[in-house]
This record gives sequence, C-alpha cells and structure tokens, in this order.
Amino acid sequence: MSTNRTSPDPPRLALLAVRRALGVSVALYAFYIALHYLSGYPFLAPADVLLILGLVFAGTAFGVAFSFASPLPADQGIPRVVRTALLTVPALGIGVVLQVVIEGARSDMAIYAIFALAAWLGSTFVRESDEGDDGGAEADRERNRGREPADDADRDCAPA
Repeated sequence: MSTNRTSPDPPRLALLAVRRALGVSVALYAFYIALHYLSGYPFLAPADVLLILGLVFAGTAFGVAFSFASPLPADQGIPRVVRTALLTVPALGIGVVLQVVIEGARSDMAIYAIFALAAWLGSTFVRESDEGDDGGAEADRERNRGREPADDADRDCAPA
C-alpha cells in the first residue's frame, strides 16, 4: 500500500525550510533577549547566536527528512499524535547527545529542546493526501498560500 504524498517541489521546499528555520531562530533570539532584560540572563555571545542558528537549521533538516519517511497524516487525532511521538523521541535523544557534546556539564541553554522544537516545526511540509484528492502540486501551492485551488475554467476566463 503506497501513500499519496503532497510535497512542494524541491526548490520551494528548501525555501520553506529556510524561512521556517530563520523564523524559529528569530523567535528564540527574542526569547533570550527578553530573558536577559527580565531576569539578568547573560546576553548571547556571537558563538551562542551561531550555535542556535546551526541547531535550528539541523533540527529543521531532521524534521523535513522525517516527514519524507512519515508524512503528516491527513486525519487529525491519534495518527498525528503517534507521528509526533515517533519524531520527538529521537529528536530529543539527538538533542541530548548534542547538549552533552557541545556544552558538557554546563547547562545554561536547552539545546535538546531547541533541536526537538525545530524538528517538530520542520516536519509539516510533506503531507499525506486524501484518497480522492487529485489536486496535484498546483493545488497544494494554492493551499499553502491560503487560497482554495482555482478551476482550470476560472484561469481561462478573462474579466469582461
């Protein structure tokens, strides 16, 4: 039994993954800056900024690779919960190993959580399509833009 998958074409997938990784990185930077001003947490050093950027990009790449092995189910509920658990457990494990290798005994940054969050957010690009859905890549692009797919007849009609 093969699953029908809808995924953006590779250049668009790369662009979406980079945009998602940059967005997560900016959100994390804002969190750490707010933490600095609210609680006196040390300001991020340039090495920490690069570390967060690298972790988020690696986590997003892990999530994208995982989504090709297990696309996001079309049905909501238990299948998505199981898929999230199957993604989160190895992502947290890899994150803990990265935490120990990079930080050692120092634990002032949650590297494992950053990696797992980025992997989870990066795993939403490849989806299972419904059995009767033959919209194809163009319909998927329209849905990603927040619009319903247009019929071919609508494209050929010029405004009067």
